[in-house]
Amino acid sequence: MAEAAPKLEQVPDATPKAKRPPRHKGNTAANAANKAARDDAHFALVMEAAQATVRIFTKEAIPCASFGSLATKLYGSSRCPKDVDLLIYQDPALEEPWAAEQLKKLLLDKDPRHFYLTLPRDPEATYRVLWYRQSYLGPTCKVDVLIPGTMHLPNLPPTLSKWINNVPLVPFSLLLLHKLQGWDDHRLAEEDYKRRKMPQDAADIKRLLGMEALVKELVNSKPWADRVLFSEEFEELTKRRVKDYCAEYPKHVQKWRELGFEVPDPPVATEKKKKKGKKGKKVEAPVVEHELEKEEVEVKPEMVAETVGIALV
Repeated sequence: MAEAAPKLEQVPDATPKAKRPPRHKGNTAANAANKAARDDAHFALVMEAAQATVRIFTKEAIPCASFGSLATKLYGSSRCPKDVDLLIYQDPALEEPWAAEQLKKLLLDKDPRHFYLTLPRDPEATYRVLWYRQSYLGPTCKVDVLIPGTMHLPNLPPTLSKWINNVPLVPFSLLLLHKLQGWDDHRLAEEDYKRRKMPQDAADIKRLLGMEALVKELVNSKPWADRVLFSEEFEELTKRRVKDYCAEYPKHVQKWRELGFEVPDPPVATEKKKKKGKKGKKVEAPVVEHELEKEEVEVKPEMVAETVGIALV
């Protein structure tokens, strides 16, 4: 008998969002406090979703490791993660490897109170989107379960995972290069909603490169040819992506060179253009510095609209 398909829930809104109070320019401190409170609440939800998923997989002897925004946060980033991304380890001893849809159904069967499935954005897609919720129609968090081979992800042995707050993480080297891959994929994407993610990817990469202790370990080890973590094809793609990234953000050239990548010298800065002021005097045109090159990075919705489609310098 064929296995019954998992039931899809009909919910009014798959991603319900709390209404934000109107922003007032004169109340900056209050707005910042409100945002911090929302971020704290959502981070608690993401951690709850990750820990619940890891507990179920652990009981079923399915090793996994987090990557993406949650792993970035747990390694030390300030940005609040939006969802959970988990990479599954496929035991070579298994007669039949796990499929992503099987793993989603497993989570749904084990905990139908908190997990549910919805249809994806693409009407022609055959997969389903997995969500975690604290209560019915309450706050939700998307949970992506990926198998090795997807997006060049390796079959990561559980011994290489690093545990933080009861969540296993992929090695920092793998996280950094897959953030770079995400930036490149979104930069080259045709869909607008994907390209809008590029500034956040770039900001995450800058945060990762700013984690001095972890980056120093990579400078010393340079694990880019480790075939357990990176395929030969992925290593070659990374070399090209590093050059493209440094062309967009030349201030990071030295950092990538220290990590062992060959990067051309950035173009020599041209002289500032002169323009006439109201009284005919020549004044220097203001130099517009991209937000990602500032010391503190915070990507805001209004910044995304200004950034998409603009060549960064």
